[in-house]
Order: sequence, then structure tokens, then C-alpha cells
Amino acid sequence: MLAAGQGRSRIIEDVSFRLEAGTVTGLIGPNGAGKTTLIDALTGFATIFAGSVNLGGVALTDLPAHERQRLGLARTFQALELFDSLEVAENLAVVARTGRRATAGGRHDASVPAARATSGGHRRRPPSGPRSRSASAASATTPDLRPLGLAQIADRLPATLTHDERAAVALGRALIGAPKVLLLDEPAAGLDPADRHELAARVRGAAGSGVAVLLVDHDVQLVLDICDHVLVLDSGRIVARGQPAQVRSDPAVRAAYLGEPDESSASSASASSASAQQHGPRPVETQPVEIRPRESPSDPAGRSASEPGGDLLVFEGVTSGYNEGPVLRDVSLTVRAGEIVALLGANGAGKTTLIRTAAGLVPASAGRIALLGDWTRRVRPSVLARRGLAVVPQGRGALGRLTVRENLKLAAGRQNRGEIERVLGWFPPLGPLLDRAAGELSGGERQRLALAVALVRRPRLLLVDELSFGLAPGVAPQLLELLRTIAAETSTGVLLVEQFAAIALRVADRGYVLDRGRIALSASAAELAARPDLLEASYLGAAVPSAPADEPPRG
Repeated sequence: MLAAGQGRSRIIEDVSFRLEAGTVTGLIGPNGAGKTTLIDALTGFATIFAGSVNLGGVALTDLPAHERQRLGLARTFQALELFDSLEVAENLAVVARTGRRATAGGRHDASVPAARATSGGHRRRPPSGPRSRSASAASATTPDLRPLGLAQIADRLPATLTHDERAAVALGRALIGAPKVLLLDEPAAGLDPADRHELAARVRGAAGSGVAVLLVDHDVQLVLDICDHVLVLDSGRIVARGQPAQVRSDPAVRAAYLGEPDESSASSASASSASAQQHGPRPVETQPVEIRPRESPSDPAGRSASEPGGDLLVFEGVTSGYNEGPVLRDVSLTVRAGEIVALLGANGAGKTTLIRTAAGLVPASAGRIALLGDWTRRVRPSVLARRGLAVVPQGRGALGRLTVRENLKLAAGRQNRGEIERVLGWFPPLGPLLDRAAGELSGGERQRLALAVALVRRPRLLLVDELSFGLAPGVAPQLLELLRTIAAETSTGVLLVEQFAAIALRVADRGYVLDRGRIALSASAAELAARPDLLEASYLGAAVPSAPADEPPRG
């Protein structure tokens, strides 16, 4: 039973499993489950407190990372860690020279990604120009990149590559040393469907050549499609294991991803599910499934979509992302005054990127955004804050070295000092803690402080990112109920980003489900809660159930 973590913090507890040669094992789990920490522990980048790691009968627990690699343990990283000053061929040659220099299965077919390092024979033409040739000369062997599909970019620097090409180089570098075990950490992040398909073929090809593969990825559908066995990690422990079909239907897996609904909400959802199934729209594979909510009295009939009106936040066909490529694609949503809108989705769906785009931290490359009633291009976050936007970031939003009182005063500024007492009325547990450093608070206390810091400036629009992250099961529902009360009392519009659908939908008015950067579902909270099958389809990659073909969508 393996226990591991970072520093003195234990993140993984009582974990045990075997990786068999020639198979692909998937590892999935919600945000913060400990997936990357587990890979770090296997490869020597995390502290092992108990248990052992063995490779082919050799104990790895006390060996440094480079010795584990030489014994046949290879990995990729979430961040594409390439040597930016070396060409692609040189990036792979570094590993090929220090690796085991063996062919994985002895094959050379282009469909088999496990290539060998060859000595002599095929050599790359030395680079021309003023760039130093010392790196090229240092390599006594040049790896054959043809089986990896990298020959066309062998003489290019990583900075000149697309995200998809960089991802292919990272995978190729892990494979070039012909490892016995390959650990892949989010290899599909940022890839389009065609590249995901190619990635799946390469992973299966690696297994076919005798490599034992552990695949960690946010794309649950990809994991369930290509893996022989799947492990599910939640809060540092394995809560389910088995074949993909078994894991997909396991109640513990649904609870880990969607949150555990209480009995009342479950019975309510069950009672209304049949009606919802009768009236829901027929999903189309190439377009998002939309359950259209009935028009609310606060939504003026006939209002043009080009006019933000009373909406505090409007996304119209927004695409945004980072240097690696777009994360959000053609996203449209609205948040109105006094309502809570839940933005749901599995980890890696793009929820935090949407928050950062709304807050002015990430520019939109397409579409347009209206904030607080005005259409706008990218605006500085400080300007948005003065206009009435507040953000509660994932992982708390207070300064740990300042006391609770100092955090509130700093957030309130001179104009809102009188708001501190009002906000403390919403959060009575903070009263006795005013002179305690924020870093010394419990998780629930720090999250209350983060909300208080955001609310003390009387925001018109509040963006809350993963309120339940890291909290005890009973704390998150209490805070969400309080958020519902605050929104009703102050007419604050709230965009609540949450992975656990069950608890978010209890307090939300409407909801959107984000799936791989696109809106997959949109409906009232009641309608979404009544169709857990649709939520599971988005989160766990199951086939989306269809409604009767002769029933038109409700409008």
C-alpha cells in the first residue's frame, strides 16, 4: 500500500496496483484527486511515506529519478517540458543515449511508436547558420524518428512547433529509450479530435510492442475507449477499478465526478426524469445538446442577442486559450442579476479558462464579451474590479500572511470599510478569527474568508471557481446555500464554476455543462438535475441518451 505526497503532506494513501506488459491502464479522477502526485511518486519526484515501487523485481523506492529512467521507467509531464535550445532530434537523442537502447518488440513499422536508437547509418544534416553546432556534434548516435512520425520536424526548435507537434515530441522522447513502463500525464490536453485519435493509436501501439502504459487524462472518453483496465482515484485513494464498462457505471465513480446527491434531490430527480425524457430534445453529435428552459419573467421577450440589456455577463461565440492553442471554442452564455448560474464540467473542460477570460486575464481570440452591461474588448482586471467584478479563485482568495481583519480591510479599501461588519454578519465563524493569520485557518474557514473578501466591495458580478475544492463534504453545501441567500439579498449575479454537479444544481437557477471547451448542455438547474444521464454522458463519456424523435424541442 503506497502512501506519498509533497513535503510533509500526505496526498496518496493506501494505493496499490500492477501494470502489466502489453496493456494500457487508465487512471482518472476529479480535480485534486492526486493523479499527478501518484506519477511523481512512481518516478522519484514525490516523497514516499509508506509502501514500495518495484519494476521487474527491482525496488525503485530509494532510487533517484534518473536511475529509475535508466531501468526502463519513462514519463511525460502535463507541461510539455522540452529542451527549447535543442532541435527535435537532439531532444530525443539525449534520452536515446542514456536509455536502454533496445527496440520495443524489435519492430520498425511506422505504426509502432516505440523506436530504437541506431548508431551510424542515418544521420541528420548538421544545422546551418550562426547557431552553435556543439549540441549536434555531441551526439554519437542519431535516433531514427521515422517510426515516431517526427522525421519531418527533426531539425526544428521546439519554439517553432505547434502545440500538437510539441506534444508528439514529448511522447516520442518518452518512447525513444524503449521503456518497460510508460506513464503519460495528460497527453491529450489541448489536442483536437484528429490528434487525439492519432494519440490513441500511438498509445495502443506502444502497448502492442510490450510496454506497460499508465494513462492519466482529463478526457474520460479517451481513457475508457483505449484502456484495458481503469483505476479511479478520489481524495488520494482508489475508489474503483475494473474494465472500462464496469468503471463507467460504478456509483462511486459517478459520486466522485458529479458529487453525491442527497436523498431528497435524488428522489426529486427520479420523479421528474420520465417527464424530462419525454420532452427533451434529440441530441445531435455535431452540436451541443440543449434543454431549453422556460422563459423567466425577468427575461424580456424579444430582446436582441446583440444587446446585453440587464445581463451582467454575456459570452457570444467566444474562443480563447493560451499559446498552446484554444481551450474554449465558440462558447455562449449569460449571467443575470440576482441569479446563480452553474458552470459544470469534468476537470480539464475549460471552466477555469472561462473564468480567466471573463476576468480579463485571458484574451478572447474570437467572439465577443459583455461585462456589466457593456460590450468590451480585453479590459484590465483592475478596471473590471472597480466596475463591480469580483473573483473567488480556485484554491482560496486571501493572503496567507495577513490576518483575517487585514485581508478584509485591504479588500474593502477606504470607501467600503463599513461593509466589513455587514459581511461578517454572513460569516459569523470569522468573527473570533479576525486577528488570526489567514494561512492558519482551516479549509472551510479560508473559503469563507475568500468569499468575504470578494463580497466586501459589494460586487455586481461574482465569479466563483470551484468553491467545493478541498473542503469536507458537509462544508461546501453550507457555503453554497449561503451564496444563494447573498445573491437573493444583494441582486449579485453569480457564475459558479463547479465540478460537482449535484451540490451546485441545488442552489443554481440555470446551468451550462462544458465539455472539452464547448457548451454541451444548457438548461434550468431543475431540468439538468432531472437528467443525470445527460450529465454522466458529458462527464464520463457514455453515449448521450436520445429523446423521442417525434418530440420537438421546447422553446
